[in-house]
Amino acid sequence: MNNNLISRQIEEYISYKKALGYQIKIESQELRRFAAYTVSIGYEGSLTKDVAFQWATLKPDYSRWYMARRMETIRTFAKYICVLDPMAQMPPKGMFGKCHGRTTPYIFTEQELCILMQAAMDLSAPDGLRCKTVPTAIGLLWSTGMRPNEVCQLMDDDVDLNNGLITIRETKFSKSRIIPIHETATSKLRSYINDREKLRKDYSDRHFLITTGSRKLVLRNFENALKVIRDQILIDKNEWNRRPPRLYDIRHTFACNTLLRWLKNGINIDRKIIYLSTYLGHLKVEDTYWYLTGTPEILQLTSRSFEKHFYEGGASDEE
Repeated sequence: MNNNLISRQIEEYISYKKALGYQIKIESQELRRFAAYTVSIGYEGSLTKDVAFQWATLKPDYSRWYMARRMETIRTFAKYICVLDPMAQMPPKGMFGKCHGRTTPYIFTEQELCILMQAAMDLSAPDGLRCKTVPTAIGLLWSTGMRPNEVCQLMDDDVDLNNGLITIRETKFSKSRIIPIHETATSKLRSYINDREKLRKDYSDRHFLITTGSRKLVLRNFENALKVIRDQILIDKNEWNRRPPRLYDIRHTFACNTLLRWLKNGINIDRKIIYLSTYLGHLKVEDTYWYLTGTPEILQLTSRSFEKHFYEGGASDEE
C-alpha cells in the first residue's frame, strides 16, 4: 500500500498515544481505515476538512451517529497533527450533531432467550461443536451479564466450577475480576464440557468455548450466529422499525433484571448499585446506570415505591 502523508502521520499519532499508555484500539482501527481511504483515492496532501467529510459520509446508509463518531475520530487526530503540520485543517465541531447517544436496547424476555438458545442448537455444525457452544455462550451472557467478548475470551482455567467462580482477565479498561455463578449455571457448564470433550478432535486451543474445528468462538462468528437465529423472536419482521437485537442487549437485560429483582424484594437500589457495577466490571457507577432501561414493569414498581414513600412517609396534603 502506498505510504502517503496522512498514513505516516496517523501511524506517528498512534505510536504517540500508545507511548502515553492509551490502548486506542477502536480509534486506531478507524484512523487506519481513513488512511486507507486517502490512499485509495490517490490523495497525497495534508488533512483537510473536505477529505475528512468525504470519508465520514462515504456510504449513504451511514447513520448520523456513525458519521458523527467518524468525524470525532478525525478531529482527535487533527488536534495532534495541526500542531505539527501547518497545512493540516481542523474539521468543524458538531457537523453531524452529537456523536454519543443512547440507543434504546432490546430487553429480552426469559422466553425469548430460551427460544434463541433452542434455535442455536439447530445451527449448522459440521463436527457438532457449534450447536453446543453457541447456546452455552448465550446462556453465559444471560446468567452473568458478561460482555460478549469476555465470554469468547474465557480460558479453561478461568472457569472454576468446583467453587462456582469465573475469572475475567484483562478486558475493558485493563481490569480483571472474579464473579460468582449460580449452581444452575455450573450444572449447565459441566454438561457443556462433557459434550465438548466428546466432540473435539484437537486439544491445542484451551479456550473454554470452542466451535467448528476445535477453535475458539470468535466474537464476529458469535454475532453472526445471533443474526441467523434472532428472526425466531421477531414475530413480524416487516413491521420491525428499530435496530435488531444484539448480543450486548443481553448484558442490558441482565442489568435490568437485577434491578427488577431488587425492586420486588424491597432492596434499596442506591445502596446496592455499587455491587452490580463491580460485578459488571464498570469503572464508575454512572456507567452502570447507562445500562438500566425503563421497562414497563420497572416503571410500575418504581412508581409504587415513590407513592408509598410520598404518601406514607412524607408530605401531607397541606404541604
